[in-house]
Amino acid sequence: MQADTGLHKIEVPTPFPVGDVNCYLIEGDPLTLIDTGPRTDEAYARLVEGIRKAGYSPHEIGQIVLTHGHVDHTGLAATISRERVDRVGKPPQVLIHTADRERVATYEDFMEYRVGSYLGMIAMGGVPLEEQPGIPRQALTKYYLRFGESVPEVSRLEEGDTVSTGIGILETLWTPGHSKGSCCFLCRKAGIVFSGDHLLATISSNPSLDYEEQDHIPMLTYFDSLTKIEKHKELLALPGHRDPISDISARIAGLREEYTEKFDQMRTYLTREPQTLYRLSRRLYGDYDQSSLVLALAETYDVLKILSRDGEAKVESLDGVVKARAP
Repeated sequence: MQADTGLHKIEVPTPFPVGDVNCYLIEGDPLTLIDTGPRTDEAYARLVEGIRKAGYSPHEIGQIVLTHGHVDHTGLAATISRERVDRVGKPPQVLIHTADRERVATYEDFMEYRVGSYLGMIAMGGVPLEEQPGIPRQALTKYYLRFGESVPEVSRLEEGDTVSTGIGILETLWTPGHSKGSCCFLCRKAGIVFSGDHLLATISSNPSLDYEEQDHIPMLTYFDSLTKIEKHKELLALPGHRDPISDISARIAGLREEYTEKFDQMRTYLTREPQTLYRLSRRLYGDYDQSSLVLALAETYDVLKILSRDGEAKVESLDGVVKARAP
């Protein structure tokens, strides 16, 4: 980003395999920050460095817009809010879609639930004991609690809501899939869209992270949301990780092709003998490390549920372990 545009990209490190997260500082009244990075000393130092390089201090931020509720994007929101309260006497306005609000407003409670769900997916996936994380639930929860904290005051965004910034009006485009409350923010005046983790240039958006959902298949929701963002293909996409996307349609076409290949591969892996989610995930995603275990299980489960819906797979739970076979 160029300083003379009033828009600054700040690359903030994370402790997660995805690497750095892109935060965006928008000059004007109010001074606006899109996403914050996780709550670590390294992330805070890099974020403050970027803010100061643009000529500002953290307490001057009057508005924080969050693309979704994952902690690598939200973890420092409470820290920045406290700094502004200490210096100015009131917090910045923190905005996020209603569907992700609890992740930020009640972070500690949400992570307690999320870790239980995480371990439940591992059990349901039939993961061998030697491949399971050897960490008690309480210790695992404590680990994730390091990276964020609850924000006392969080405002809700809905589809079509607008946010005023120094580069123009941001229009909220609700794009669930990567998370229930994932949003892209259109700025037609500047010719850009902040795409969060909904659309990334070179890596997967992990569309199956809300694997607890029973009333819909998150991967299908994600595909529908890709269609929504493609209607704005003339815009430059500024994502939550890595490089900008100049051709939204081409990137979406590439993603659809990648998932078509996954479905084709899974059809060949299914046999008359039931196989666990874990076994099928290893065939579909190869030699992934433990940090990607739940992501691989969740995506594999969504692929199987879609094939099952179309009559191309039989998915069943046997003694609490999900297995799939050819129909």
